[in-house]
Amino acid sequence: MTYFQVNRKLLLMKIHFFLGIGGNAFGPFLTIISKQRGYSAFIVGLIFMLQPIPGMLMRPIVGAVTDKYKCRRSVFIANSIIMFVLVCLLSIIPGTTSKEEMNDLDVIKSPLFWMFCTITILIRMVGMVNMVLEDTICMDLLEDKNNYGKQRLWGSIGWSLFAIIYGTCVDWYSTGLDYKNYTPGYVIAMLCFLLDTYVVCNLKIVQANDTKIVASDVKKVFTEGKVLAFLLWVVFIGFFMSFIWNFVFWYLEDLSNEFHPETKSWMKTLQGTALLIQCFGGEVPSFLFSSYILKRVDHMTVLSAVFFTFTCIFSLYTIIENPLWALPVELLNGITFAMSYSAAISYAALIAPAGAEGTLQGVVGTAYMGIGAPIGSIVGGYMFKHIGSIATFKLLSVVAFFTCAVQIIVNYILRRLSKNDDINSNVQTKDDNIKEDIHLT
Repeated sequence: MTYFQVNRKLLLMKIHFFLGIGGNAFGPFLTIISKQRGYSAFIVGLIFMLQPIPGMLMRPIVGAVTDKYKCRRSVFIANSIIMFVLVCLLSIIPGTTSKEEMNDLDVIKSPLFWMFCTITILIRMVGMVNMVLEDTICMDLLEDKNNYGKQRLWGSIGWSLFAIIYGTCVDWYSTGLDYKNYTPGYVIAMLCFLLDTYVVCNLKIVQANDTKIVASDVKKVFTEGKVLAFLLWVVFIGFFMSFIWNFVFWYLEDLSNEFHPETKSWMKTLQGTALLIQCFGGEVPSFLFSSYILKRVDHMTVLSAVFFTFTCIFSLYTIIENPLWALPVELLNGITFAMSYSAAISYAALIAPAGAEGTLQGVVGTAYMGIGAPIGSIVGGYMFKHIGSIATFKLLSVVAFFTCAVQIIVNYILRRLSKNDDINSNVQTKDDNIKEDIHLT
């Protein structure tokens, strides 16, 4: 008798999430790497604004092309190989360290800056393309689309484990140095992507050849008011998440420099621990129970809760002085990402016409990562440079609360309009049936 069965397709998908997303756990450290190179908050914001733009263009294109030409497997494998190569290139860029902030104009004139910027942009682009492919493939493998979170949580586990390993290894390798040497982080990332390439090559990816995409069906989806509103909320979530992804580590170092300089020697470990708590404490449970929640709570209501949580997060950041006290806040950061991303991906799968799943996932991903996040990055960089981290989070808490209130009101109006349309449709159907009966008699 078999007591334990493993779905091999889903097992490989879980391993891919673990390795592929775990390999990207060095991403949050790019902000601090940039700071160590002497770049200002504005320059870092500029880098992170530019990063998602190519991915924003490529995500819907790749989604549509792989839908039409049924080449999702080939593109997925090529993408994994390219990611490995790019991390190799990033690791050999000549490193610079500067205790003083460099002039922004001098930075922009530096070829070394553009080499660093270009490779990080390409890494982000490949990562964004990878997301639309893996999300579409995962959804194709699932019978219940709300179970996406149970697969994606393995990415959070990988992200958190490798983040703490990155941070600890970098602190250890940099003992006795006046700066941090990130070589161990790059090596670990390369190993992850190399193993992930093997997993992707063995992943069973099947696309139905007889499914035709009807352009009118896709166009109809994007003309619905509730879908347009959904995409707008996704843009706002990407905007707020960019501050958490790109500037929380910068904020922690500001707290360390101003209030608790004794934490400097183990700051990378602290930052890695922050990601560990964010993922294991917030993301993993949220992804695990996301299917249960989304079956019982409307997707838009989940997004309302996410906006309210953003308000709480940014408010808490304004009253913290010790970097250690920022760790509990990471629980909320994990919850906001996991629930917002699960709601967005599952909702896109539910509204997607047959054969256009990749296209819809590409559009939603573009709204999240390609529009909201870059806007938040450049705005965040400007605000951190000119008004400081604490004042930035104070302003953000007000904006998040206002966004939450507007979103709740708009969703209420759309639900009322939807009910009226359903009533009118039922009345029209009854009238047509009565006329048909009269005609027959």
